Formats: sequence, structure tokens, C-alpha cells
Amino acid sequence: MLAKGFNTPELAHPALPAAASWFPLPAGWTVLGVIVLLIIFIVLLNMLARFRRNRWRREARKQLTQQQVDGWIIWVKRVLLVQHPRARVSQWQSPEQILAQTPLDEELRTLLCRRYCQPDNQLESPINQRIATQLRHWLETLPHV
Repeated sequence: MLAKGFNTPELAHPALPAAASWFPLPAGWTVLGVIVLLIIFIVLLNMLARFRRNRWRREARKQLTQQQVDGWIIWVKRVLLVQHPRARVSQWQSPEQILAQTPLDEELRTLLCRRYCQPDNQLESPINQRIATQLRHWLETLPHV
């Protein structure tokens, strides 16, 4: 047992190494950082390019609220011009040939062909909605250009 007033001697502090420095990093970390930054840059460029290439799709989506048959045929032809060469699309003269490229129901296709360039080419709202729904689905399934 220790006598009263006895103090223990201070223990010697061990010699610690200096703090590890973050800089300069080994060359491998620099190379890895450059590679990661390049990959991020390339991915961002690809995303930007796809966004710009799909501008036509966004604009076509906005125009899906047509009310006349002539407007629907023009809309379909514009979308086809993005997907196919102009020389091929220009050969499709009749609305039957143009609408054959779309997955519309046969009933809607014949209705559009019958009313094309006629004085009474307004469509009722439910029919217009069916056309818009089917063409929206077609627009979303088209491949990216």
C-alpha cells in the first residue's frame, strides 16, 4: 500500500510519429481521380446529347392535343420524318400509306383516312383521346435517334 502523500511518477509520453499528410498523394490516387472525373464528364456529355436528340419527342408530346384530322396526319408525318429518311417519307402520299406506319386501331385509321382534307374533319373528344393515347404509346416506343 502506498504511503500518504506518495505521488506516482509521471509516465513518459511515448514518442508518436508525425501526423500523416494528405498531400502529396501517391500518383495512383491522382490517376484514379482523373479517370473518375473523365468518366463523369463523358456520362454527362452523353446525357446532354440524348436530351438534345430527344427534343423532337418532347415537342411531339406537347402537340398530342390535336382536334382535327389534318393535324393528326401532319403530326404523324413529322414524327416519321425524324425516324425515316425524307426520300422514303415523301413517297408516302396518301393518308393510308402514312398511317400504315402507326399502330392505330383499324377503326381509327379508316376514320382518319375518310375525314382527311374534308370540311367536317373535327373529331369528338373521346375519339381524340383514343388517338392521342395510342399515338403517345407509339411515340414512347420509337427508338432513339
